[in-house]
Amino acid sequence: MIWHIAKKEIHHNLMTLRFVLMIILLPVLMVANAFIYGFGDDGYRQEVDAYNLAMERRLSRVKDDAEESLGKLAMRGPGEIYKRPSRFKFCADGTDELIPNSIPIAERSGGSRGGSDGVSEAYRWREVWTLEYLPSNHGSDATVLIKIDWVFIGIFMSFFVILFTFDAIAGERLHGTLSLMMSNQISRGQVLLAKYLGAFFTLMVPLTIGILMNLLIIYLSGNIPFDSSDCLRILGMVGLFALHISIFIFLGLFFSSRVSNAITSLVWLLLTWVCLAFIFPSLIGLFVGTLDPIPSIEIVSSRKRAQLANIEDEFRPMELLETTRLSEAPSPDNPSATHRWATYFTRKYETKTRIADEHVDQQLRQVKLARELTQISPIVCFQYAMEGLANTGIVSYMDFVKQVRRYRQTFIDFIKTEDRDDPESLHIYPVREGLSQKPVDPNAVPRFEERPSYQSVIFPVGLLLLFNLVFFTAAQLSFLKCDLK
Repeated sequence: MIWHIAKKEIHHNLMTLRFVLMIILLPVLMVANAFIYGFGDDGYRQEVDAYNLAMERRLSRVKDDAEESLGKLAMRGPGEIYKRPSRFKFCADGTDELIPNSIPIAERSGGSRGGSDGVSEAYRWREVWTLEYLPSNHGSDATVLIKIDWVFIGIFMSFFVILFTFDAIAGERLHGTLSLMMSNQISRGQVLLAKYLGAFFTLMVPLTIGILMNLLIIYLSGNIPFDSSDCLRILGMVGLFALHISIFIFLGLFFSSRVSNAITSLVWLLLTWVCLAFIFPSLIGLFVGTLDPIPSIEIVSSRKRAQLANIEDEFRPMELLETTRLSEAPSPDNPSATHRWATYFTRKYETKTRIADEHVDQQLRQVKLARELTQISPIVCFQYAMEGLANTGIVSYMDFVKQVRRYRQTFIDFIKTEDRDDPESLHIYPVREGLSQKPVDPNAVPRFEERPSYQSVIFPVGLLLLFNLVFFTAAQLSFLKCDLK
């Protein structure tokens, strides 16, 4: 009996104008997505080519430094670290145009000015490298463009769910067929399940066909390669579509059973959809930004300059004495001077690193808080889960920053370990003259390898399951209490 009602529901949906609109618009969006991301000028292939070229330049520079000396490699560092482009950007774009795709290495060199600044004459020095975080590109034109990715199509599908369910029960009640249906040996729970299955298959079958069309076009384009491991991620995204659509089916059945008029049900559903899709995420994001304002780059830069100036005054005071702490150049024959320069460089390195890390961490904490609060909306949960599987968006960048920081320490540990093996070295880091002057094998230098993490998917998927349970319960209780006439 359940399947009989479900088939009747599917047949009814197939005969409606809303199904015709969906069956036209859905393939158009899927094909547009495939052509934009598969054949576009800024597609995955171009991004990968640019990434590979940048990596070649970076590795070539590291090789040259390593073959010259360990000391030079230690001071110049591993070079700018790039984030690998995601193949699944067409599924969840994640506004990656607004997020930096690399973390540069800041270098600064200097020298004496005839001893007038308290530095030993004729000494050219280089400070140790530091990570430098680029500001996000908030002024990009991407902020006003709609990205036709799978996330956008998922939001589009949730709107169509409303059109397919707003009259599922209210319409039957209006035409008197609901009481006739319930006169048979069937429970209200079975009727609700049949209505759910009818709407679910009506929506999921065309969506699955559209996804297969999309993947076929992208595969034929040859610009986005896939391997066997990607199949699980794609199946996971299809599962997210199913969870997302299921939530709004239950929501539609809830409102349709609560009101006696289908138009009233449609109004309530549209208002709820607008709030979940746009109003709640925007208001919560604005609230979090107001609650915990982040200092501007100008303020942070001013603070850093002031603290660095204090260090300069300590080591090279304005009113010079006969000698200063940096009046002697570091050299293997002068360990005490080399230690003083190491202290100077270390203090500046720690100050720059601390201020830069704190500023970025504050930004990321604000983003994390906003994400956690905006997940009150199932649409936002769907978006974040898709971005997590696609390895795009701000969470992907947050994982990238954490991995780069771990790599920073790995690189420093490698320098110190290699330096300990040279008996002629003073073993004083981070001064080039205090480290080994012998070359090091470039292949032994640790390389940064970005490892995608899918832990960020767990929480939004759990919320999607919870939303399904809550709205199913609400729809069930509402239908049990509703009047059949």
